[in-house]
Formats: sequence, structure tokens, C-alpha cells
Amino acid sequence: MASDGTPSEYINLIITRPETYVFTAFASVTLCYSIELIVLTLATFKRYGGVYFWSLLVTSCSLIVNTIGYLLFFFTKVSPYLAVTVIIIGWCCMITGHSVVLWSRLHLVLQNSRLLRAILYLIIFNAVTMHTTTIVLMYGSVSTDTRSTFENGYYVIERIQLVVFCLQELLLSGLYIFETSRLLRLRPRRAHKVILLQLLAINVIILFLDLVIVILQFASLYEVQVLFKPVAYSIKVRLEYAILGKLVQIVSNGDGIQSVADVGGASLPTMTPMTETETMPSWPAVESTDSSCRRGEVQVAEGV
Repeated sequence: MASDGTPSEYINLIITRPETYVFTAFASVTLCYSIELIVLTLATFKRYGGVYFWSLLVTSCSLIVNTIGYLLFFFTKVSPYLAVTVIIIGWCCMITGHSVVLWSRLHLVLQNSRLLRAILYLIIFNAVTMHTTTIVLMYGSVSTDTRSTFENGYYVIERIQLVVFCLQELLLSGLYIFETSRLLRLRPRRAHKVILLQLLAINVIILFLDLVIVILQFASLYEVQVLFKPVAYSIKVRLEYAILGKLVQIVSNGDGIQSVADVGGASLPTMTPMTETETMPSWPAVESTDSSCRRGEVQVAEGV
């Protein structure tokens, strides 16, 4: 079912059986991943606090909210305003929440506080401008009184915000890859090169998922795009644990990979300080960050 990509087209629209199967599959995958991510987040961190922990938890919960909102919108007769409200809450937390996750992770490899602050301001600016504009136009496009006025605006802003947030995540992932590769060059060991290749592969997958979302929107597959987006973000958050595990290995132990506890499929090493006999190049001081990506906080929960 191709469309121009505005919510008003789907009010009281009859969804075909094949489309129902596709939507159900996407929703099921998202809900299953979301529940797993919530449990994994609560089980992984020993201390429930910090920007990194809360951004991971909020993003994981928002996937459920966003999916429920679209299920209400497409498959029930509830008020479009109610469905759109649920969609918007989940969407805002999912998109900006994931960007905050990526920003928090940068504290482990990036020492430039001014650059980190500038990136945070960029995330806030994009969130305020893109979310606010999209919310206003989305509500207007489902209103019977103002539908024709707002539809064209929503059609345009939906594509703009997708590209903006895609570029934002590209910037965050690119900085992470650059800084991580720079640190690994200080220790030119085969194990570190393998870790770098794994990190690059994971980030390529994340960027590929963003690209698929943009392509679906520009291909006028709005209904597929909005339900695939939570699936993509659930996969990206799940990959975040793999990235975190590799990154902690680099920061916490310069002599190779130390003991690793397998938590829900994500390898997260326990954090132990380096001994006085070990030499370590001038890496970012993990303890000095405000995020929960700090030594002693990113730990596998005891007994897990």
C-alpha cells in the first residue's frame, strides 16, 4: 500500500490481510526486543543512575509506547488524537533518547568537553525544532477541520526530520568510530584491531538501518516505515550492548580482554582498575564524565 505519507490517509482505512501480517510481525519483534532490553538494562547496571542508564531505559520503554500507538491508530476505532498522542510520546523518547545514548557513550573515548557540550546542544536543538514542528503538523493532519491545511506541511517535515535525525546519528557514530580507532592505534595489537573491525561492523549496521528508514519514507511506504522504525531502533539499542562491551574492554584493560560475563548475549566485562605496573596512554578520564559510562558503573550485576 503506497501512500503520500500522511496520517490522515489511514483514518478509517481498511487494512488488508497481508498488511496486517506485516504489521503484526513488526510489532511482535519490537515488543519482544523491548521487553528484553528493559530486563537487560535493569540487570546489567549495578547502580540505577546517570544519563547513560536512563537514556537506555527510556529508549527501550519508548519502543513499546510507539508501537502501541501505531497499533491503536491503524487497527482500532479510538480517537485519532489519542492514538497520535501515544505515538508522539513514544517517538520523541525513542529518537532523541537513542541520540542521548550515543552521546553518553562518547564520554568513554572523547575527552574534549567543549565538543561534547556542543553535540549535546545540537541534540537539544534538533529535538526542539524537529519534534515541535512534527507534533503540530501531525495533530493538524488528523483534524477534520484543518486536515487539508496541515497535510502538505506534514508530508514535507516528515522527510526533513528523518534526514536530520539520520545525519545526527551519523555524526555521533562517526565521532565514536574515529575516536575509538585513534585510541586503538596507540596499542597496535591484533586483538585491538579485531575489536575495531567489530565496532565498525556494528556501526555500519546501525547506519544501514537508518538508511532503510529514510528509503521507506521516500518510497511512499509510510505505514511500513513507521512500524519498521521501532524494529530498527530496538535492534540498534540491542547492538548498543555489544558496542559497550567492546568499548569497556578497551578502556578497562590495556593488555587484552579480561574476564567477561555473558549477559543476555551481550559481552560486558567487569571493570577493574589497571595496576601501577601497567602503562596506559593519555585516554579520556572515564571517572570525570557525568554519564553512567564510568568506571564502576558499567558493570555486570552481581550474581548475573
